[in-house]
Amino acid sequence: MPALRLPPVPLWLPIWLALGLAGGAVLVRWDIAQRREAFQDGARVAHRLLSQRAAQHDAILATLALLPAASAGTPDDLALRLPQLYPQLLAVLRREPGRAWDDPALAAAEDKARLRRAAEIAAVDARVGRYTLVVPAVGGGGGAAALRIDAHHLVLPGEWPLRNGRSPARAVLVLGPHTLVLDPGPPAAARPAGLTAGFTFAQALASASQPFELRLQQDTGPAQWPWGPLLAWALASGAGLASAWQWWRTRQERQRSAELARLAQAARLGTLGGMAAGLAHEVNQPLTAVLAGTRTALRLLPAGQAPEPEDLDTARQALELAAAQARRAADVLARLRRLVERPDATAAPQAMRLEASVAALLALLAPELRRRGVRAEVAGQAPPVWADPVALEQVVHNLVTNALQALEDAPPPAPETAHIVLQVQADNAARRARLVVRDNGPGIAPQALPRLFEPFFTTRRGGLGLGLPLCESLAQAMGGTLCARNAAPRGAEFVLELPLAPASSPDPSGTISA
Repeated sequence: MPALRLPPVPLWLPIWLALGLAGGAVLVRWDIAQRREAFQDGARVAHRLLSQRAAQHDAILATLALLPAASAGTPDDLALRLPQLYPQLLAVLRREPGRAWDDPALAAAEDKARLRRAAEIAAVDARVGRYTLVVPAVGGGGGAAALRIDAHHLVLPGEWPLRNGRSPARAVLVLGPHTLVLDPGPPAAARPAGLTAGFTFAQALASASQPFELRLQQDTGPAQWPWGPLLAWALASGAGLASAWQWWRTRQERQRSAELARLAQAARLGTLGGMAAGLAHEVNQPLTAVLAGTRTALRLLPAGQAPEPEDLDTARQALELAAAQARRAADVLARLRRLVERPDATAAPQAMRLEASVAALLALLAPELRRRGVRAEVAGQAPPVWADPVALEQVVHNLVTNALQALEDAPPPAPETAHIVLQVQADNAARRARLVVRDNGPGIAPQALPRLFEPFFTTRRGGLGLGLPLCESLAQAMGGTLCARNAAPRGAEFVLELPLAPASSPDPSGTISA
């Protein structure tokens, strides 16, 4: 019969974990890809903004170099107004023609700028994030100019593209040994224990006068993972597996019910056949007695009297009619019994694994065993037997059912530790296999033991007394035997013996499913 094994619940746990991990990995990789793309977009925007600021500084310095400087003691309006317009400008310095810079670094930077004909960085103060940019004078009326720039204000807070999100990026400007920190990123205590090095970006600004390299780095790790979608996926996959598990159980229960219904139908048909055979056997005896009596009466009637009494002839005819009808009834019963018990009514025998068939039946009866609190186990093994699958199934089902009924009627404390053991043994010398069905119930009464296999004899209230005779008939039809005995220290055991399969028969390993 088809396999009826339900997958154990623990098997679904690794499936759920594997499904959750696979889906989680896809979600995490997708999230990392999305955040990496967003980081690259933000990095390009930041690079463009800083390059624009650098070009803006060059334009301011070029304008200042063309304008005449204020005379001594006169306030320079541009030097006052430009820091108000541009937050990154800390100071605007002007050198009048014919005068020297107070700071030698500014003078040296102006000389380099004159040679390069472009602005030159005079000094970098990485500690406070500032640098000074110098441009030489142009024409006769102009003077040299310098801008003292605060790198922290190169981009306004609302314009900086990498300060939002789950993990702000660290941004620095690097020029040789100098590093100006634009954004330190999250504090060390808030940085995640990233499983990767994070996202990085490095590119020089598009400015010949301020050749800083913009470097960006964003931490990434479990703290930035999409835990909400991951939890939703875990719950959804668990719910899906639970639905699949329920569908599987429902499907298996339907198969189990169909198998039990088939067994019940076979049992009913077998019981009906056993009843017909038993009735034929029981009725045949009185019919035989009637036939013998009528024949005796015919022999005792006087014959040859002349004239013969009319009543005597009528009696002889009645007895002959009774004898003919008795013979006819006996023939009908014999034909009915042959029809019920004919060997060709069973399926062709085949090689079967006895322990596999027993395990299959126990799987079929698992709900009933659990409901009654009975523990059943299969032990031992034997070579393949030569049997009719349906007949063997019916015999084992009947024996296990009888054991369950015996345990149900057992006095305490047997129901608390009720169990059934189905022991498979091999007798290679006799070329037979043995199945012992043992329970720890009350056992069989000594006076009932010799009559167990008689038709219509039963020790159970409401029983027909046809189950065990039918099992014995099926076992004998398969070339086996069935007997009963009491087990020690308590309980009963039924012993079914079947012939082993011929050596030329195919090995049923793996084909007889449980």
